Amino acid sequence: MSSETTVIQQSCDEEKSQLGSKNITYNEIAGKLLQDKFLLTALELHTELVEAGKEIRQLKDFFSNPGNFEFQTHDLPTHLTRSGSQVTLDSLDLTRYSEDGGGTDERVAVLEFELRKAKDTINALRNNLTVATESENNSPTKGQLNPTVGGIKPHEQRALNFLINEYLLIHGYKLTSITFADENQSQDFDDWDDVGLNIAKPPELLHLYREGLKQTGQNTNAASTQTDHDKNKEKIKTLEIKIEELKAKLHKLEHDNTELNNNNLKLQEDIKLVSNQLADISQSTIKSCMNESVGSESPERFEFIEKNMPIFRNKDSIEDNISNSSINTSEWMNVCSPTENSDSGKTDRKIEDKMKSLEINRSEDPFMKEVFERCYTSTLQNIDSDMIEDIVNETITADNFVNTVSSSLLKIIPNIILNKREDVIPLLIDVVHLNPKASERDKLLQQLFNLKKKPSEFERSMILTGLIAIAKLCGESMVENEILPQCWLQLTHKHIERRLLVAETCQALLPYVSSPIRNSLCLSMLQQMLEDKEEVVREVVIRALAVLMTFCNDDDKYFQCEQLAVNTLNDSSNSVVNTSMQILFPVLGKWALEKGHLSSSLMKKLLNKLNYYIKDTESPTKVNQSSDKILRIINVIENLLPFLLMSVATHENIMSNIEKDMAMELRPDFKNLCTYLTNPEIFYKCDVNCGMLLYEYDKYIAENPNMSWLEIDWIVDVMLPDLFNNLHHIEITQQSLLQSFINLFSHICIVFGTNFTKFKIRPLVQNKMQSLEQVISSFNQFCPSLNIIPVYFTVLTYCGDHEELITTLKKFLCALPLCGSPLDCLEITIRRLCEAGLQDIVIECLWSGIVHQRPLVRSAAASLFSSIIGICSKDFLKSKVTAALVTLASDNDILVRTATIPALGNLITDSTVKEIQDKAYMQLQTYLSDSNLKENHTFLRQLIVTLGNIVNSCSDNFRNDVILPHLVALSLYTSQMKNQTRKVDMALALLEAFTNVVFNPLNKQCKGAILPGLRYLETVILENQSLIHHCDTVVSMIKECDNRVDVATNQMPTENTSKLTQNVNQSVEEMRQRVSKIFNKPGMPKPNALPNLQGIFKKK
Repeated sequence: MSSETTVIQQSCDEEKSQLGSKNITYNEIAGKLLQDKFLLTALELHTELVEAGKEIRQLKDFFSNPGNFEFQTHDLPTHLTRSGSQVTLDSLDLTRYSEDGGGTDERVAVLEFELRKAKDTINALRNNLTVATESENNSPTKGQLNPTVGGIKPHEQRALNFLINEYLLIHGYKLTSITFADENQSQDFDDWDDVGLNIAKPPELLHLYREGLKQTGQNTNAASTQTDHDKNKEKIKTLEIKIEELKAKLHKLEHDNTELNNNNLKLQEDIKLVSNQLADISQSTIKSCMNESVGSESPERFEFIEKNMPIFRNKDSIEDNISNSSINTSEWMNVCSPTENSDSGKTDRKIEDKMKSLEINRSEDPFMKEVFERCYTSTLQNIDSDMIEDIVNETITADNFVNTVSSSLLKIIPNIILNKREDVIPLLIDVVHLNPKASERDKLLQQLFNLKKKPSEFERSMILTGLIAIAKLCGESMVENEILPQCWLQLTHKHIERRLLVAETCQALLPYVSSPIRNSLCLSMLQQMLEDKEEVVREVVIRALAVLMTFCNDDDKYFQCEQLAVNTLNDSSNSVVNTSMQILFPVLGKWALEKGHLSSSLMKKLLNKLNYYIKDTESPTKVNQSSDKILRIINVIENLLPFLLMSVATHENIMSNIEKDMAMELRPDFKNLCTYLTNPEIFYKCDVNCGMLLYEYDKYIAENPNMSWLEIDWIVDVMLPDLFNNLHHIEITQQSLLQSFINLFSHICIVFGTNFTKFKIRPLVQNKMQSLEQVISSFNQFCPSLNIIPVYFTVLTYCGDHEELITTLKKFLCALPLCGSPLDCLEITIRRLCEAGLQDIVIECLWSGIVHQRPLVRSAAASLFSSIIGICSKDFLKSKVTAALVTLASDNDILVRTATIPALGNLITDSTVKEIQDKAYMQLQTYLSDSNLKENHTFLRQLIVTLGNIVNSCSDNFRNDVILPHLVALSLYTSQMKNQTRKVDMALALLEAFTNVVFNPLNKQCKGAILPGLRYLETVILENQSLIHHCDTVVSMIKECDNRVDVATNQMPTENTSKLTQNVNQSVEEMRQRVSKIFNKPGMPKPNALPNLQGIFKKK
């Protein structure tokens, strides 16, 4: 260490002269230490920099790579000495010198003698087996490189195990040797004779390996020996002979090559002659094809069978048939003058340069690359056509044009039917590229678009490949003046496949058109296709809009695109809306961030939409429709939060504190919320590391809590108050909206960080909570909105202030029940706290409610315990929750015991611990057996509801012996009640309970128990007109039970026939009396056709 210090001192003295004129950075110090191998000093510097939050990537990379600390020398561990004795722990008499007894039992001596005899017998058998095995096999010859190896024999396996264990022990692999011995407990590795071979022990495994290498002739590394000089001479001689042979072969190949070159020249001259002769023939062929195919207005003329398709528009003939005069289009088509020479050298070079720059930019920008992967139409990936790929990747000349025409014509002539028309695409690409006449090119492009009446996905990919090839070869002018007008003509085609082709073509050609055309004509076409009636087309259009926005730099077009994106949220298709939220809005958010329109325009418009739809939820007719739109807007706002964060974090005071060479990972909780398109590392371009930027931002907020700037002011003064105001208007019954708002505030806390939440968000929420407490404490009849409560606890959880959380939760646990406020928000709060890992805090607070003096507070604690049973751990459930509920179940107040009943039912349905379920069974049975509790209507009704809820989840014995008999008894009790209001209430609860019972696969003995209860319930329903619409339900349940009873009756033994007949007679008599009452009601006509109605039901 002292020598290292002196060397450092010398190096520092040598560079003292440079310190005055040059500032040394940490990177230079680290590089110097690593270069001079001062690893301990470099490690100490790295540790201090990490603690200071200024980690250097160079030191991090060096110390995280274990290869930097590997050395060439490796000291073998000392060999373990092995005992030559065969004594093992099993053979040692550990009790010889014990104080338990002085002598040896005679039985032990006999057993030891028998054990020795058995070992001798085993060794003899092993020797015989080994000799027999050796006589069967012959060792392979040394010259045989790959001998056939059969299955391993037992003695061979034991021998190899012994050698492997010996190798592990010799070379210091102690733990591995112990593990290997444990896995082979049937073998004694200290005794070679245990292997069973009556031969000498072979040498070590390393020696066998080296001998094997020599025999197999395996390639080995050259090593210096005394005979190396002679071997090199022999190798040189052999190599010289090979060189001479190769020279002779080379001379022969050169001679053959010259002959082939001469033949090639002759063939080229012949090809030129043939090409000149075929030029006229090809032109005449193309003209004849044009006269036949284009003149017929559409390739649909080639169909042999016309199918009757539904007519969606009145102008279907115009949409299907494209006449030859389509080249005389209106003036909007002629965006630029058509070029007569599309294959000039300058144009080709410009196109190639533009495409190269486009591909480079796409590959360098990860955000654009991700957008293209998610949105851009795949063409050549799923197409098996070598000819098209060759055309796309190679230049077209007159020579290969002849080959293309010849090959394509061979396919076209016999296969001109519909399912083979894609074979004409290579020919069309070549002809469009090389034809100098704009009118003919227009007709050819018509043929390319109209190849198929309803092109499939594969066929559309083929057509798109051809269009992209034309765009690459011919340039912007061809695309803008001739291809895009063809798309415009088919925007409203009656077939969805054709409209899909137009949308995919616009999307595929966006990189190949100029910016003005892309921002005007293409955008107009996509805007019109957004109104298509098919969601598949609209989804493709949204992806095309995302691609267009990645290219668009026109600030004037931003607001138009923003309005289009916002309108997509009103789409009726969920797939279209999800595509818009996941792809289109992140692209729009990046554009808005770059142009400075994020908070001033995009977020402002979304918040205004949110306010409008929140007000609509107050109307009962619009609540469902508005709720869906609210959920969509909240989802979009969540996706835009990372962009809003970057607009806040890129303040100049924060940027000035960041060193460019420093790097840090993003916070894991924040990174988990981001998708690929909303990850700042992907969409934000900057010289500094995003993780370091957000770290400095969080640090700056902590050091300057009162500091603010424009972006923060907008969030604190505009966005958050607006969201709080909207939260105030959400009804407690709209659980999905309330949960989405709570999740939004939770995500805001995660995205903007702990310090922002602590110093910016928490004061706003505290003011809201103080206002709420003042209203609650005034005991006013007005019930305020309690939606701010779960948001406040979410903020406290993220800030880590558990003391304030416990105090506030206990406060509201006492205040809300005493004020008569609903507990829904408090229930949502404790459930979210349990899901966040704070179960111990929640149970501690609820226990304070159990010991409270007021029954209302104890009842509230019981209800809240019921809500967390399904998400509590088994330990808490067993030790705390069950004990609390048993305590509350024995409370003197009937209100508390009533509130405990649902919690006992949840213990049965949501818990799998038998001990907990048994306690719940016992307590419910105690309630059912207490006759004094029947006088309380609320208690009795809650008991019926709970029994109906648990009937399908409880044990069979409890259902058959407790629930079903008591439900029947309660039905009888209800039929005898005089208070009609309570009677109706009880009947509805019994109806729900019996519905769960009847449609559960019960055993046969339960049917007779159910029927009487249903009869009593039917009587109650028939007596009350308000329940008459439930009569069909009860009748269907009675029929269901009767059918099952009939099946069970047929299977009963004959000894029970008399009892069954008696029951049936009773049922028939009851039915006779009931139907007679129905027909004998006053005011009901009595026709003569039914003279003796009562006699119908008499058993003959």
